[in-house]
This record gives sequence, C-alpha cells and structure tokens, in this order.
Amino acid sequence: ALEDVENATVSLSQERIRNGKLASSAKSYGDAARLERTLYKAGETSLLDVLDAERSAYSADDSVLQSRVSIATDYIALNKALGGGWNGAIDTGRPEIIDVHTGPWLASKTQ
Repeated sequence: ALEDVENATVSLSQERIRNGKLASSAKSYGDAARLERTLYKAGETSLLDVLDAERSAYSADDSVLQSRVSIATDYIALNKALGGGWNGAIDTGRPEIIDVHTGPWLASKTQ
C-alpha cells in the first residue's frame, strides 16, 4: 500500500512538472504561429509556413490537454492509494487546473 502511495505521488508530481513545461512550449508555439500570420499578411512568408506553425501550435495545445488528463488520472490514483476510494464524482466547484484559451482560434483573431 505504501508503494502505491509513493508511486502515485511521484507520478502526479512528475506530470505536474511536465504540464508546466508543455504549457510553456505551447505558448511559444502559439507566439510563433501569430508571428507567421503577421509575416504572411506582410507578404514575407508563405501560407504553407503559416499552416505548419498553426499545426505545431495545435499539437502543442493537444499535448497540454493530454497532460491535464494524466494529472487528473494520477490524482485519482493517489486518492485511491490513500484509501479514499473513487465513486466517479468530481468536485467541479474547485478544479485543479483552470483552462484558459484551450479552444482553437481563428487566423484573424489575436490573443
């Protein structure tokens, strides 16, 4: 039982660190995509470069969301290891992570 708690704690901690790094990376990819759109509007780059930058930004955003799912899963595993059980309900009144700007954005919209 103690090993399960330790494993769940380490997994949760490592995933939170990974999530922070992924979020930083996603922000950088988003900035790069906005820069590519600006360059495209100025005629300095091709549409293919813009689309490639946006694809990379969306992929990075997807990785952040997958990491958030892993954090929730690890949190549940930790509670189960501590003997808290799991009844399938989530306390949505106090989320662990608050999503900001997680949806897709239009090429003309600036964030």
